[in-house]
Amino acid sequence: MGMEVTVRVPTLLSRRRRSSRTVAMVVITGLAVAGPLATNSHTVRRGETLSGIARDHGVTVRDIAQANGISDVSRVLAGATLALPGAGSPGAAAGAGTAAGGRVHTVGAGESLWRIAVDHGVTVRSLAAANGITDLNFVRSGQRLSLPAAGSSPSGGGGVQVSRLPSRLQSSPERLQLVPRFEHWAATYGIPTDLLMATAWVESGWQNHVVSSAGAMGIGQLMPDTVTWMRDHVLRQPVDPANPDDNIRMSARYLRWLLDRTEGDPGTALAGYYQGLAAVRAFGPYPATTVYVADVLAFRDRHF
Repeated sequence: MGMEVTVRVPTLLSRRRRSSRTVAMVVITGLAVAGPLATNSHTVRRGETLSGIARDHGVTVRDIAQANGISDVSRVLAGATLALPGAGSPGAAAGAGTAAGGRVHTVGAGESLWRIAVDHGVTVRSLAAANGITDLNFVRSGQRLSLPAAGSSPSGGGGVQVSRLPSRLQSSPERLQLVPRFEHWAATYGIPTDLLMATAWVESGWQNHVVSSAGAMGIGQLMPDTVTWMRDHVLRQPVDPANPDDNIRMSARYLRWLLDRTEGDPGTALAGYYQGLAAVRAFGPYPATTVYVADVLAFRDRHF
């Protein structure tokens, strides 16, 4: 039996102006059936993902899926016992080999850098650095990629650990392609990338088509008044909330503005993002605001 997590989709200004709206994010579960390639086993704990299990045991997601007859790698049932294939299993041979003492992966038709990183338990940034890739949204079918050690990162930066992201996000290539934009705008405005990504996840699930009943728009659920203020007084240039990159940029800049006025305290800044900073200072956080802040910080710590 799966676990359902409900997350609010709030607006940037005071939430008293709108009716409650929620986005349900379901932790999808399924049944794994042990196969004949096992040399070990693992009992799935609540909250674990197939990619995380693969990383912890030094195998690929594809290996585990083939050894257990799993067709949907985003589905795994808490309490299920998974057979763990050993190195050199047919699953491993299908996607990776060894070259110059390291692992390699041959890109299959339709695969993305994000999907390959998830399957092998590495960061997209470290995978790109190991292969001299500058465009994270492009990889050629048939290309042989050197695989860095699991959990490694290039010098100068850590990068997002894709396998930690929510399973619904991992299974959405379109939304995964937003990761570099979150990293870019977080760095531009000097805010924590994990805070920005977690805020946007609770707000919209990184879906730019989401519009609240009060008119809050896109990935960061920006209110029209906030967009106007940002365009005319903060950024002082045209921005379009319907454009995902502009929406992420404004959300990052607004968080920077809030952090500057709350002595860098993420909890108070998030309360201002949800309720409006003036209302937080005048009345304190509303009960719904307290829950919102807890949600964002919990998702940041667990997934981002």
